[in-house]
Order: sequence, then C-alpha cells, then structure tokens
Amino acid sequence: MESCLCDECGSRIIQENGLNVCQKCGLVHDSVLESSSFQLGTMSRDGTRRNQQYTSINNNLAVVSSLGSSIGSVEEYMFRDANGSLLDETNQYKFRKFKNYYHIPGAIKGKETDFRTIKILNEVFSRLQVSTKIRDRTLFLYHKYKSEHKKKITNHVLLSAMALLLSVRECGHNCPLTLKEIVGTYRELGHRVLGKNLLSLMQDLNIKPSVSGIRRSEDYVFRICSLICRSEAIKERIEKKYSIDVYVYEKILQLLCLKILERIPYPDRGGRRPYPLSAASAYVADKLLSRKIKHSSALTQKLVAQSANVAEFTIRDHAEFMFSYDYEDIITEVSERLSSSFE
Repeated sequence: MESCLCDECGSRIIQENGLNVCQKCGLVHDSVLESSSFQLGTMSRDGTRRNQQYTSINNNLAVVSSLGSSIGSVEEYMFRDANGSLLDETNQYKFRKFKNYYHIPGAIKGKETDFRTIKILNEVFSRLQVSTKIRDRTLFLYHKYKSEHKKKITNHVLLSAMALLLSVRECGHNCPLTLKEIVGTYRELGHRVLGKNLLSLMQDLNIKPSVSGIRRSEDYVFRICSLICRSEAIKERIEKKYSIDVYVYEKILQLLCLKILERIPYPDRGGRRPYPLSAASAYVADKLLSRKIKHSSALTQKLVAQSANVAEFTIRDHAEFMFSYDYEDIITEVSERLSSSFE
C-alpha cells in the first residue's frame, strides 16, 4: 500500500516508540495513537461493576484514591466560587483548613500501605528514568495482582518490583533494564528485594512473562552504544582515531553490533547472559571497524567494561567466543555503505 511507504525513499514504514518512521532513512511521518493499557474500575466475576472503584488524582496513576468528592485539585489552595471568582480571605482560610484535614487523610485512609509502596516506586522510577508508559503499566499491574491475590501477598514492595520487571519485559528493547538493575535500585533505597525472591513470587502467583518478554542481546544494543559514546574518554579517542563525529560512530557501532549478533545463532550462545554479550559485541564491532579502515581501535576491553558496568574478564571471554565467527562480508557491506563518513 502506498500509505505504508515512505514519501522520501519509498521504503516500508514501521512503528517505533509511538511513531510511524521509515525503516530505511528514519524519517518520522506521524505519531501513533494507542488505546490506554489500563481501564478505570474492575469487573467482578459475574460481570457487574464493583462498588469500590479507583481513579487517580489529576489523572495521575501514581496517586490513587477511591472515587468521591474532593476540594479542588491536589496542589490547589486558592478556591473560587461557581462563577470563577476568588473567595474572600475568611472563606479561603476555611476551605484551606477543610482541605488539610479532609482531602489528603481521607484519600489515603485504609490504603497507607499502597501509598507507601507507590512512593517507593516513584523513587525507583526516577532513578531508573523509565518512561511514562512503563510507570502507568507498572502501577496498573501492581494494583491488579494485589487485588487478585490478596491472601498470597505479604510483601507489597516485592510485588511492586515484580510489576516493574513485567512491565519492562513487555516493553522489549524500548526499556532494556536488567533484573540486576531493578533489584539494585531497591537495595540502594534500603529495601531487601532479592532476584530469587522476586522470581519465586511470580511462580507462586502463577505469572508467566509474555514470549516477547524474553530478553536477547539485540535488545541492549542501543543502550550499550549510548553508554559507550557518552564517556568523555571514549569520545576523545573516537575523534582522535577515526576523525569522525561521535554521533556517526554510534550509528555505525549500532549497525555492526546488530549484524554481528545476527550472525551468531541463539543455540550457539548457550547460557551466556544477553547484556554482557551485547557489550562484548560493541568491542568486537570496533575491532572489526579499525581493521577495515586500518586504524588502531578506539575501544578497549577496560573502557567497554567500565561504560557498560560489566566485568572486564567477561568482555574478554565473550569476545574470544564471538571472534570464532567470520564477519568479513558484514564489515565490507557496512564500510561500503558508510565510506563517505571517513572521507
């Protein structure tokens, strides 16, 4: 269909990060409007709507309260009458007092555990810098599993970590966070969340991640390349060794990593963890690039290990394994397509 082809180069248009973009040239055509991943309220087994429904204050799932009247919005303390005019000083003071004593305590009464857990989740979101879509999905899953498995849930913080992990897995390469990073963030905040306990909870609740949630090394390529090219030491080496812009180098590195990983069949990867293997592919890609243009390489095992937070001996071991494959055709194809960048 013509509507599915790029106006610039005629290639196929795909959906990426909520946008319709060209698969070849990357031209953004328009945004994709998706339906919400959560619904307001819950349905009982007999199909009727339950009495206790939940909504969010100011349409923000991070602050949840029961449905009912409230005095203004959450942070609003200037009150107006039905005509929009400000109330006098006496009434302002009176309604402000009513709000302090009614609004917040009334919203959290009986749900103190939820608000404490959500407060912890918000701090985790901030530290991991996850997208709004992941935040909303995590909070939805937290409330969903909490209501479905009330008798089995003893640790709400652990449940929130499980909800975050499931949301990240659903999102695929758009949010390539590892279990180790999620657990580490909770531990930094002083909460005893262990990976084995989190996975045990999933098993107890009979929750199975979707097939698309299985992590592969390709999911981490863009993140690894971004981490590497943000290092000031590496930036200087790239400009000195290759005399090209760091942005161009990052795109070349991404392409080579994906091609290299595509060459290695999944059964041959054995029990190698996807994140370190992806980091090693960046080191291998830089080595192949430097050999092709006859320059010394910009990346070292130590620099890659420090940028990606992976042990240096792990990079070395995975790189030795990856060098057992032939990539001559790959590097030739990429260098021909991008030769103008080195002129």
